Amino acid sequence: MVPIDLQILKYIFMEKPIYYFKMKPYFQTEPYLNLCEYMEKTPDKELSNNLNQREYTVFDLETTGFLPEIGHEILSIGAVRMDVKGRIIDEMHQLIKPIRPVPKDILSLTNLSRESLAAAPSFIDGFHRFLAFSEHSTLVAHPAHFDVRFLRAMVKRWKLPEYSPACIDSQLMAKLAVPHVSHRLDPLLSHFNIHSLERHHALNDAVMTAELFKELLKIICEEHGIYTYSGLQQELKKQKSS
Repeated sequence: MVPIDLQILKYIFMEKPIYYFKMKPYFQTEPYLNLCEYMEKTPDKELSNNLNQREYTVFDLETTGFLPEIGHEILSIGAVRMDVKGRIIDEMHQLIKPIRPVPKDILSLTNLSRESLAAAPSFIDGFHRFLAFSEHSTLVAHPAHFDVRFLRAMVKRWKLPEYSPACIDSQLMAKLAVPHVSHRLDPLLSHFNIHSLERHHALNDAVMTAELFKELLKIICEEHGIYTYSGLQQELKKQKSS
């Protein structure tokens, strides 16, 4: 394992220029300009503060590593859309063509092939699809501080307009709702008897997280008396700092 400080230096002096060189041709293409326009002009819909009157997009990413700040990339996005009654009404699974070669251990972990990734659309097209899919909803991820941070770092790398979506961290929700259970996804699935699908597949993980989110939201509302998005965010901020 290469020390993190050496990875940072390698990215700054060797890989970052390569990324920019390979991304630059996209910057004047129609899909890129359309995405910029979409992000700048699509107004945020006023969402209800009531947690039970919002639609949610529960999503998961498969990536080449944990640090987008040093060049790690998104390989796939899986997402499910939930209506105000907590029902899954739509789903998406999008592969993303990476800029740099993918390590063999990541391919093995995700069961993705170089061929399928090479044939996939760019981050520009994949992210545009995700934005349209999740429009006028609140994002949920486990943990959101990883997945949302990764998306925002990719947006910055691609020099797109700022991206600051409304989101809920289901891992922090679990810390509040079931403090006696490990807050990793697998132990939580077992605790709530949620059917386990093949892991490290973005859509499967999104589906399982959606089922978990429903259970956690019920506890948050019924046992903790938290019914508003603003109230939940205040409590989750406490969990994050504790």
